[in-house]
Amino acid sequence: MVHGFRHRDAGARCRHNAGARLAGQCQFTHRGLEEGDQLKTTLRLELPALSLLHADSRVAFALLDRQHAVQRTGELPLAELAAAVPPSRVEGILHPADSVLTTVTVPPLPTHRLQAAVAGAVEPMLLGDIEGLAVAHGARAGDGSVSVAWAAREPLARALRLLADSGLPADALVPAPLALPLTDTGWTVLVRDDHVVVRTGPQAGQVWAIDPFATTDADPAVAALLPALEQDAPGVVGWIDPQPAGWPELSATERRALPTGARWQGVLPGWSLALADLQPHRSGRSPWRQPAAWAAGAAAVWLVGLNIHAWQLGREEVALRQRMATQVKTAFPDIPVVLDPLRQAEQRRDALRAAGGEFGSSDFLPLALATTQLLPAATNNVVALRYTQGELKLELVDDGIGMVAKAGAAPPPAPTQQQQATHGLRRLMQRREQAAAPAPTAAPVASRMEIDPAILQRAEGLGLQVTHDDGVWTIRSAASAGQDGGTRPAPQGGGVRIQQDNPRR
Repeated sequence: MVHGFRHRDAGARCRHNAGARLAGQCQFTHRGLEEGDQLKTTLRLELPALSLLHADSRVAFALLDRQHAVQRTGELPLAELAAAVPPSRVEGILHPADSVLTTVTVPPLPTHRLQAAVAGAVEPMLLGDIEGLAVAHGARAGDGSVSVAWAAREPLARALRLLADSGLPADALVPAPLALPLTDTGWTVLVRDDHVVVRTGPQAGQVWAIDPFATTDADPAVAALLPALEQDAPGVVGWIDPQPAGWPELSATERRALPTGARWQGVLPGWSLALADLQPHRSGRSPWRQPAAWAAGAAAVWLVGLNIHAWQLGREEVALRQRMATQVKTAFPDIPVVLDPLRQAEQRRDALRAAGGEFGSSDFLPLALATTQLLPAATNNVVALRYTQGELKLELVDDGIGMVAKAGAAPPPAPTQQQQATHGLRRLMQRREQAAAPAPTAAPVASRMEIDPAILQRAEGLGLQVTHDDGVWTIRSAASAGQDGGTRPAPQGGGVRIQQDNPRR
C-alpha cells in the first residue's frame, strides 16, 4: 500500500493549523516511484519490535527529499522496499519498547575517554550486564550532560543484518523520540503502539506505556502523559494526529495539532545505535566509502583542470611557434621551410655576420682559436691575455717567440731606468712560479727585432692582423682592422678563418 498526501488536504491543514506552520510541515507532494528515484532521498523506516522483525514484515516508511519534505509514505514488506523505493540513505526508527533514552552527567574528558565514562555512568542504571547492550551517546554539553541510548545488542545486530540483506543497509538507527520534529519551547507527542513518544529537546525524549485499564475520564494516552505535563509544564505541546479524545485544562500549556506527516520529519542527531561493530561486513559499505568518493571526485576535478591548463599552454605554444615562423619567413624569405624558427634565425644571423665581416658577442673563441694556429710556439708561455672589442692582446714569457732580427739595422736604444722598472714589476709575479728553471735571457742583439715574415703570411691566410709592441702581441681580425682604417685589406669572404689540422697518417 503506497499513498501520498493530497495537495488540497495538505493546504487545508497548513492554512488552518498553526502547529503545522510552526513546524514547517506544509509541503507535501504526490509523485510516482520512478520520479523519486532520480532524487537524493532519505528512506525512513518505522521498524516493528526487533523480536518480530523478519523479511516479510510489513514496515511503514516515508521517503524524504533534501529539505526533509515528505515525498510519499506507505507500508510494504521489508524484502520489497529496496526495489520499490531505492533511496540514497536509510534511517531506521526503533520501536519505543526496544530502546532506552536518557541523560547522564560526566566530567570534562577527552573524546577518546568519553565512551568509557558514559558506560560507567550507565551501568548502575542497568539490571543486567552492559556487555549485552549496544550503547551510543552524543557530545557532552556545557553543563556536563550527555544524551545516551541503549538497546539489546543481539537483536540490534540481527536487524542490521536483515536490513542489509534486504538491500537497505542502515545508516542510522535512532530511538523513537529522536525521530519526531522539534516544537519551539515545548514538546512533540506521538502515540505509537500503546506508547506515548515525546521529544523534549534536540537530543532528549521520553516514552510512556499506555495503561489500557486506567480508570480515568481522560484519554489513556493523555493519562499516561499527564504526570509529566504537570511536573515539567512545557509551554507548548505539539500533538501529531490522531489527536487525543480528551485534554485536561492546563493553564500553562498550549496544545497544538501537527499533521500526520510530521512524524517523519524530525532532524536526527549526529549519533545513532547503528554502531560500526554491529554493521555486517558488506562490500561497498565501508565508512571510508564517502571520503574516498569525495577524494576521487576532487582528483577528477584536479585532473580535468590540469588537462585544460595543459591544453591552453599547448595552444599558446603553437600560436607562439606560428608567430615566430612568420617572423623568420618575413626576415629571411629565402628559407624554404621553417622547422625550428629560433635556431634557423640564429644560424642565418651568424651567416650574415660572417659574410659581412662583423663580430658579435662570441667572437673571442674564433679569434683565440685562430691565435693558437698563428703562434703555436706560444703554448704554455702566456703571461697575460686581454680581449676587448674584437682585439686580443698577449704577453709571453719569452719576448723572442715569433720575432726575428732585421739585418743591417741599428741596435735598439736601451730602455730607460723607469721603463725597465715598470716592465720588470709587471712580470715579476709570473716568473716567480718558474724559479726552479729561470727564464732564458736573450743575448744582446745588434739588430732590431721584427715579426717573423712566416707569421705575417700565416696571419694573412687566417684573416688576421698582428702587431708586436713592447713585448705585447696585438691580434685583430683583418676585416675589423680595415674598417678602423688599417692598411691591410680585408680578406675575401670576411671573418676569421680557422684551419683544421689534417691528422697524420
